[in-house]
Amino acid sequence: MIDAFQATLPWPLDPFQIEAIEKLEAHQGVLVSAPTSSGKTVIADYAILRALESDARAIYTTPLKALSNQKFRDYRRQHGEGYVGLVTGENTINPLAPVVVMTTEILRNLIYEDPQRLERVRYVILDEIHYIDDFPRGAVWEEIIIQAPVHIKFVGLSATISNYQEVAEWMTLQRGDVATVSVTRRPVELRLWLALRNEFYPLLDHQGGIPRETRQRAQAGESTDFRLSQLRRPPENDLLPVVDRLRQQQFLPAIYFIFSRRGCREALARCAAHGFDLTTSAEKATIDQLTQQRLEQIEDRDEAELYLDLLDRETLRRGLAMHHAGLLPYLKELVEDLFQRGLIKVVFATETLSLGIHMPARACVVSSFTKFDGRDFMPLTSGELTQLMGRAGRRGIDPIGHGIILKEPDVDIGTIFEAATGEEMTVESKFAPTYNMALNLLRYHSPDEVDLLMERSFGQYQKIVARGELDGRLANLRQRLADVSATRFHAQGEPCCTDRTFTSFIRAEEEIASLRVRMGRWRSSPAASARSWPSTAPIMPRSASCRPASGHPSTTPNGARASTVGGCIACAACSRSSVSWRRRTRPTRGCSPRGSTAKTP
Repeated sequence: MIDAFQATLPWPLDPFQIEAIEKLEAHQGVLVSAPTSSGKTVIADYAILRALESDARAIYTTPLKALSNQKFRDYRRQHGEGYVGLVTGENTINPLAPVVVMTTEILRNLIYEDPQRLERVRYVILDEIHYIDDFPRGAVWEEIIIQAPVHIKFVGLSATISNYQEVAEWMTLQRGDVATVSVTRRPVELRLWLALRNEFYPLLDHQGGIPRETRQRAQAGESTDFRLSQLRRPPENDLLPVVDRLRQQQFLPAIYFIFSRRGCREALARCAAHGFDLTTSAEKATIDQLTQQRLEQIEDRDEAELYLDLLDRETLRRGLAMHHAGLLPYLKELVEDLFQRGLIKVVFATETLSLGIHMPARACVVSSFTKFDGRDFMPLTSGELTQLMGRAGRRGIDPIGHGIILKEPDVDIGTIFEAATGEEMTVESKFAPTYNMALNLLRYHSPDEVDLLMERSFGQYQKIVARGELDGRLANLRQRLADVSATRFHAQGEPCCTDRTFTSFIRAEEEIASLRVRMGRWRSSPAASARSWPSTAPIMPRSASCRPASGHPSTTPNGARASTVGGCIACAACSRSSVSWRRRTRPTRGCSPRGSTAKTP
């Protein structure tokens, strides 16, 4: 069967794809963890082909309507209109077809309301299964895995995650034996750049560190930004020079991520107002032809006129477009088609474009390293940055993909470096019962059965595993405490220390270590350097009778040893206030300048 499937593909299967297909045949399901654009969808293609040949049905679920529409078009083109259906919140096309593409929430509702429609379903593909980590939608994936009929085989497709084994073990408890396949190497090498003042500098060197020139320029910019903190700061990077730099560096086509729909519209309007033109005459003619063909496919003339009014054809002809969830389906499909053909050179998009939609580019640009998470603006995590950069590099076309991060004044280069070199994303359950979930469960199950279903959630499984690990650590710590009590807490048969004092000592050490870290960060911050005393501050002359206090070296408050011309900085009389040490203009009572016998009043 694998050989027959290979014959339908224009390229040879990768080793991990063959391994996943073999494990799918031998187990109750398979969980594939691999980087974006590595070819995970091929396993889903095999499952769909297997279902069609065995007269069974298959369901492909996605978290996004845009991704569902794209998969529907791909599979309809591959298998024919009569064999593929689509069910989303916007469209319902041939819902009883052998292959149906739908959003994940639609499948969850189907399990509750019409489980008979799943009797002939053999395979369910859960694309972007790492969405279990999403709040509040992650619970939907858990509900499906727990309550789907037992005869269904699951194919889980996930971005690279560190705890894929834990997810597979939980799925095994619910569904039977679920195998795993993990790949961490990208099919196309990714090179990261940091944009400083509209210039691109490499973020990582060959050893995995920050290049010296990049660090120096970033720190110089931070110092300038701090000195201008009371004034209006100049922009760190500007849209138009960055787009022009992308063209000069031959980094097009590119996806320019902006975390707001309004930002996408404004960016497109600025490029249009300044006359950016990124396409050739032949490409403009092809864009006009494809756009006209799509308009002619719309049967309702009023609807076609509406799309024509909303479509900025002149900007589109120049190779510029935007893509976000607020666009009408026709406009999104047109942009996706033109970008896949390489006719759109820069698309301004929200992060939804990085979540599974097949729009590979040569470069990806992150316009802001902070994102609103529902409560506050937080820096991007390592997993989020990896997801955004996943589209950089077209397999078989680009030898290297490029990821550009625009530096912001309030984001330290160390924060960007940690996210770029951080560990893979760890999936943590965000399972939380909702009113909708409770009502659906109580419609078909008794309260006792509902309690059992709740206990089968991935969140409960993770808590049980964590409790087992904590129990083991607690037993180990108790044994160590007993050993310490037996060997160190007694002197000549009498206790010299108790468990309480030992615990207090440990906590005090932890607090001291925490304070040292905070002091070190403060000293290295721009605010600390701005508050440091000027080097021209007067230094107290040293008296012959002034000596350091007993047991203390003659040092300055900042830790430097006092020189022979230094003041009486270590004596008990003059070290009452280290803050005002360099500000004193007169000796303290009892101290007189060298060679003077005058008393200080």
